[in-house]
This record gives sequence, structure tokens and C-alpha cells, in this order.
Amino acid sequence: MEREAFVVLYAGLALAGCDAATQIAGDAVQGEMRNAVTAQCQQAAEGAGIVAGRVAEVCECAVQTFVADKDLNLDDISPTRIEGIVNQCAAQTGGSTTEAEQTMPAEEAGG
Repeated sequence: MEREAFVVLYAGLALAGCDAATQIAGDAVQGEMRNAVTAQCQQAAEGAGIVAGRVAEVCECAVQTFVADKDLNLDDISPTRIEGIVNQCAAQTGGSTTEAEQTMPAEEAGG
């Protein structure tokens, strides 16, 4: 009887250890995915003419969008996919993407 209780206790501890290891591995993969999406986002944002002050906001949106899609993984990170997400996030987070579009013409500024 004591042996059975020990085996059950040991099995329970082993499973808990597996769950923790799985969680740690999942966190590491998600961190790697976030880093890769952020790097590609910064390149795409630069190419799209997004002003420097908005890049962090747009890239955070892009990372959140990518990570939220459970069907996507590290292998799905591509310039084309990230560029599409960047364009979507630029529109969602504040309209225009280029510095020229964000400056107000003198007539509108009252000058």
C-alpha cells in the first residue's frame, strides 16, 4: 500500500515537472517569436516610411497580432507576412504612415 502511494506521488511530481518544462519551453519559443517579429517589423516599418515615433507602437501591435494567431509559428515569420501585419497595425494605431502625411500644411496650421 505504501509503495503504491509512493508511486502515485512520484508520478504526480514527474507530471508537474513536465508541465513546468513545457511552460518554460513555450515561453522561450514565444520570446524568440516576439524577437523575430519585432526585428522584421522594424525593417518593414522603415521600408513603409512609418515615422520613428510610431515604429514601437506599430511593432508592438504587429507582435501581439502575430502571437495571437495560434496557427502561426516561427516558420511563418516572413517579410511578406510581417509587412501585411505592419500595414494593418499602422492603420489601426493611428492612420497615416509617413512623416510627410503627418505634418500639417501651413494653410491648415493657420500660417
